[in-house]
Amino acid sequence: MLKKILPLILILFTVSIYSSESTRQKKAGGVDMVFIPAGSFVMGSESKGRDYHPPRTVTITKGFWMGRYEITQKQYRDVTGVNPCEKSKYGEGESLPVFNISWYEAVEFCNKLSEINGLKPYYIITKDSKEDDNISPHNEEKWRVGTDQQSNGFRLPTEAEWEYGYRAGTKTDFYWGRDSSWDGSGKYSWHMFNAGVKRYSKGRFWWVKFHKVKKVGTRTPNKFGLYDMSGNVAEWCYDRYSSTYYSESENKDPRGHKGEYLYRAARGGSMLDSPKDLTSYKRWPVEPFERIGMNGLRVVLPE
Repeated sequence: MLKKILPLILILFTVSIYSSESTRQKKAGGVDMVFIPAGSFVMGSESKGRDYHPPRTVTITKGFWMGRYEITQKQYRDVTGVNPCEKSKYGEGESLPVFNISWYEAVEFCNKLSEINGLKPYYIITKDSKEDDNISPHNEEKWRVGTDQQSNGFRLPTEAEWEYGYRAGTKTDFYWGRDSSWDGSGKYSWHMFNAGVKRYSKGRFWWVKFHKVKKVGTRTPNKFGLYDMSGNVAEWCYDRYSSTYYSESENKDPRGHKGEYLYRAARGGSMLDSPKDLTSYKRWPVEPFERIGMNGLRVVLPE
């Protein structure tokens, strides 16, 4: 009898630890943050022929703090002095997520937020002094970004950290299950069918009218208490994008491709995407200098 009870006690004890750790929260630098405990999960999908195959077990060896919400336009403006969404047709407002920013602008924001709050910047940014704005998408050599692993500052999540945070212990395509229907996903995410988008068919052509991004934190969060991991705006990750990432990267704390690939990875999808594309594993390759309309960010901190 005791042998039957002990495994059950162990399971309940493990779940209680997992749940209590995942509800730890704090405010840092004006950012609401949730603690994500260390652990292992299956990253990727069984869908073959995709850049998120094959699935494999990945271990995040250290817990970390992750932003409960996407960075808002107010937070971005308070740190940088500018709002890149000003007069945007997709929405301008203090409580709306920031978008229309490049990967380089995202890492600069992280460094500035760290400096303002007396933290050591995570990114080591080297710019070519001959270039004033470094906006060329094909000249990455003019703006090199390294990292300081001893930093206690804000940074972007790795793809593995992001997917681990999205899944929050789940094993399904979405953190709410497998339902990608308009209504089923609408409780948890803002996507092209519930964010004010109207589509009209005229013969073989489509006319699309897009509305605006939505206030952060207005959908149901995942089990970690993270909002908008799916939809609203896509989120920059640290990693260089590689289509073979899932078959070649490490199984412990992977940080993306180590080569010279230009593209960086974005995750989560946006309110312009179909619900079926807002999965935990869907990836987008984007040039780091590109101010793609619906890319924003969510920050993390070391424990």
